Amino acid sequence: MFLSAKRNLSPLLKKLSYRLIGEPTEFSLENRIFNTICLIAVFILAFNVPYNYLTGLKVTALIFSVLVIAFAGIYYLSRFHKKLNTSIALSVIVVNVLFAVNYFFSGGIQGASLLSFTLAFFLTMLISPRSQYAWWLIVNLVVVIGLITYEYYFPGSAPSVYDTREDLFADMTPTYITNVIVIFIGTVYLKNAYKKEKERGEEKTRSLELMNAEKSKLFSLISHDLRNPLASIQSYLQLIREVELDAADKAQIEGELLYVVNNTQEMLYNILVWSKTQMEGPNINLVPVNVATALEPILQITRMAVVKKNIDFKAEIDTAVDVLADINMLQLIIRNLLGNAAKFTPAKGTIEVSTSKQGNNCRIEIKDSGTGIRQQEDIFSLKVRSTFGTDNEKGVGMGLYLCKEYTIAQNGKIWYQNNPEGGSSFFLELPLAG
Repeated sequence: MFLSAKRNLSPLLKKLSYRLIGEPTEFSLENRIFNTICLIAVFILAFNVPYNYLTGLKVTALIFSVLVIAFAGIYYLSRFHKKLNTSIALSVIVVNVLFAVNYFFSGGIQGASLLSFTLAFFLTMLISPRSQYAWWLIVNLVVVIGLITYEYYFPGSAPSVYDTREDLFADMTPTYITNVIVIFIGTVYLKNAYKKEKERGEEKTRSLELMNAEKSKLFSLISHDLRNPLASIQSYLQLIREVELDAADKAQIEGELLYVVNNTQEMLYNILVWSKTQMEGPNINLVPVNVATALEPILQITRMAVVKKNIDFKAEIDTAVDVLADINMLQLIIRNLLGNAAKFTPAKGTIEVSTSKQGNNCRIEIKDSGTGIRQQEDIFSLKVRSTFGTDNEKGVGMGLYLCKEYTIAQNGKIWYQNNPEGGSSFFLELPLAG
């Protein structure tokens, strides 16, 4: 029960943390650290206001009250207006000026002011850009050494404010404890933030390496797999130019040339879609789509494409079924699945497309009597090596990868099976609309 409550509480604390210091996607690490320190500073200063007042340091209590208001305003400027550099400069100036004034009202070198300056400098270094480190070091040293020097030559400028020895200990002890706790929290927070940023950077590096590997593989496939269809087109065009052909031979060659061009166009379209997705991310528009209407143009093209191989093509589509889908993604998936079926189905084979309702989903099945799937591992990834079809058709091996990616983007499922009687079946399930 305790673990369950802890799991439920963790997302709430994370959400509250992001609300207070900013989302990692919107605010830099430095900005989030500064916002955190501002909140801690407001809490500590607010706590010290009544404490200093009760221990007799009324001026110090007043100064800390001003600091509470100042840091609340600086936090607002940083968190809600994202003015980080301005906020850092204001916070350092306000702290040094007010701590310098407080120095003369809290016992000077005998009081807790130097400990406060030390803590302020630590927090300054924690939140400042590296380019400002030397500047803030000089400011801190000049202010502190200047105050000490002034008090040394003018001893009466910082009179003792502690009536008893107990008052001195009552001021110094909590100030030291506060400094140590803040330094501890700041260091732990900074290390954790650094670790998370490092892990995020390593994850991005791994993603980039994977993407580069995929791109290298893709370019290798393109250079190899587009060579054959282009060579075929060149040969056909050369033959038509150099040899006088009768009408029948010319019609046959033109039909084959059109078939090669269509296959090559399909390859290039897949490459274009993949490239656009990699650069811009998938553009998904999920709306109610009538399956029969969406599939009809794809089925018409497939009927014409399989004529060359004398494949028997059948389609049984329920005209009353609507799915929640992106029509362009749905058509790309079906076009690739039908293209693969045509590619690996021999002459006089069969391809069947059918739809059925499965609970709240519509299942689209594409069944063929082809060669089946021999290379079954990672078939939906770019790791798969494309093979030649029954009529030497060739692809770049990314059609099924796109099918998988676009199916997931539409909250669907896709899988396949080798049929006992031969060939294979691919199944696509998408949620029913309404």
